[in-house]
Parts: sequence; structure tokens; C-alpha cells
Amino acid sequence: MSVLTFPPVLPNTGGAPVVEPQSHTVYQTDFPATGTLPAVQGEPVKVRRSPHPANAAREYTYWHMVTEGSDEAHRTPDLVRLCAIPRAKTLLVNHTHDTVKRWWNVRAGFKHLCIWHPPVNYVLVIKERYDGFFLVTTYCPEPKRKMDFHKEWATAKKAGRTF
Repeated sequence: MSVLTFPPVLPNTGGAPVVEPQSHTVYQTDFPATGTLPAVQGEPVKVRRSPHPANAAREYTYWHMVTEGSDEAHRTPDLVRLCAIPRAKTLLVNHTHDTVKRWWNVRAGFKHLCIWHPPVNYVLVIKERYDGFFLVTTYCPEPKRKMDFHKEWATAKKAGRTF
């Protein structure tokens, strides 16, 4: 079994106000507005470029990747998510690596692909829509959520919803 190597996380010195601009620069480099984006099952994964309601200066997908909260208009920066942003593209590009768990589930009526690398504890959530795949969010699951992911993946595997 080969080892999947990730770039280092951003240093969490200075808190979210200092780390957020660095995180945004990584995002802009890894998910450029022009050019080819990483693909899943031969389809490029798109990002929502429109402004996010909680921060009009940031793209919707980026802001959702680095913040937390159930109310979209009031999502707040999460330092762990901000620092982990360099992992997103690496995981997406290497989503078929043998150490990555992938499964389909349905949330809010939409089919989602969960891509999780347990050794670094980082997950991508991608929504399948009529017009392609869209990166929804990324995060480092808490211990309870990690247990849920193991169960979800095992259930999906039994049902043939993994690849």
C-alpha cells in the first residue's frame, strides 16, 4: 500500500484574521477561475464562484470550505478548516488512492460523494447535479463524526455505493 502525501497545513499562528488571507491564496491557486479543475469520474469538479452571503468578498465554495455554521448568512471562520485548505486539491486529485474512502449518500434530496482520508482525517463533500459535480465543503471530522463516517462507509460498501 502506498502512502498518500499531503502538503503541510498552514500555521495557525495569529488566528483566523491572519490565516484566512493565506488560506484564500491557496484556494485561488488550487481552484483557479480559469483552467482545468480536478475531475471525478471524468467530470471536472466545479466550484460556486458567486459571493457568499456571509462574506461578499469571498467565493461561495471557498467560504463554505473554511467556515462553520448551519445558517449560511452567519457562517464563521474555523481555524482548523482554514489551516487544512492545502489538503483539498491533493485529496480531490488523489480520490482513487487506496487509502481514501469514497461513498455516495443522499442529503437534502441531493446525491453527494463523500471523499475521506482517515489517516489525515480530512473529508471533501461533492454534490452531483444535473450540470456536473460541485465541491460543497471540506472539513476535519470530530471523533463522533469519524465513527459515523466509518459506519456510513461500511453501509455504503454493503449497498454497492462505494467505488
